[in-house]
Amino acid sequence: MDHLPTPGPVSSDSDSRTDCPRCNPCGPEFYWYLGLYEFDVERARTMVADGREAVEVEEDSVRASVHDSVIHDAHIDHVDPSFPGIIAHVFYRTEEGESVQAHVLIDGNHRAARCLREGRPYHAYLLTEEESRAILLLGGESSSEPDA
Repeated sequence: MDHLPTPGPVSSDSDSRTDCPRCNPCGPEFYWYLGLYEFDVERARTMVADGREAVEVEEDSVRASVHDSVIHDAHIDHVDPSFPGIIAHVFYRTEEGESVQAHVLIDGNHRAARCLREGRPYHAYLLTEEESRAILLLGGESSSEPDA
């Protein structure tokens, strides 16, 4: 697989970004998932800048991530879909006590939406379980090991 660029800013077309609610952030970027998990996206971006390769994300997974996200249509046109997203692990325990692990796209949902719209593949960097725990600011389990 060709090495893809690390996540970065959107295109330099500042005129199209002036009124965009996503292009004018006020502080570090975080990602909230299901109102239960808060991820430090800035720290995740630093982690994936280590030279790892991005993987192609299955279209059904991309579609589900976009569907479950708040997408600002005005933002889609000026994001650069060549920047891979970032996928983290999430851990939780069901009401029955079962420990469950899943994945969530914490960075790049608008780029994913653009790839879907244009019919192109979407790529993302995968964080390890340890990295995912390190950027998890709120929510989830502290361990993927089931209770004894």
